[in-house]
Amino acid sequence: MKKLLLTAYGFSTDSIKNAALDLVGGDFSLYDACIISTSWPIEKENHPQMQQVKNELLTLGVNKVDFLDVEYQNAQLLKNYQLVFLNGGYPFFLLYHLKKSGADKIIIKMAANGTPIIGLSAGSIVMGPDLSLMDYLYPEDNLFNVKNLTALNLTAVRIFPHYKEMITRDKTITENLLRYEKDFNQPLNRLNNHQAILVTDNKTEIINN
Repeated sequence: MKKLLLTAYGFSTDSIKNAALDLVGGDFSLYDACIISTSWPIEKENHPQMQQVKNELLTLGVNKVDFLDVEYQNAQLLKNYQLVFLNGGYPFFLLYHLKKSGADKIIIKMAANGTPIIGLSAGSIVMGPDLSLMDYLYPEDNLFNVKNLTALNLTAVRIFPHYKEMITRDKTITENLLRYEKDFNQPLNRLNNHQAILVTDNKTEIINN
């Protein structure tokens, strides 16, 4: 059974924490979790967001939490865990190394076998069909000049995270997102930091507040 949680800002609300708890059948203590830290190219697991997610998972009751950087470490280590967390950062950088390391194929198989996969921002984006939205908005971030923008494709859901926050930084973002939807004929889910999307075989549900 598919068990996915796409978040904009991790476990930012009790509702999102409860949705994550549902994914694991109500008991985190049965799970060893792996946080993929590749999405921050320099800071890696030392980035404050990485440490925050680790602490939150432990607070939720996860048995053990390790970091795995697939840029340098063996992606086969993913098979030792029962929960995978794809952290935020740079989606192009993350996806490039997921594919280069073979972690993408491992995660896809794990998800198909019912392993809970949780994403935060960039991690949630790469769980979707492709990075066409990121390439449309931020082509300069495609540092490896990747032509094949196909992502993990664990779900057809496409998200744009931090929407409310981004409006205050970029006055053109609303218009650009609307233009993308029209040009690509693809609907977007604009997620604020207190929102997430729960995806299972039976439903796709927006988690609010």
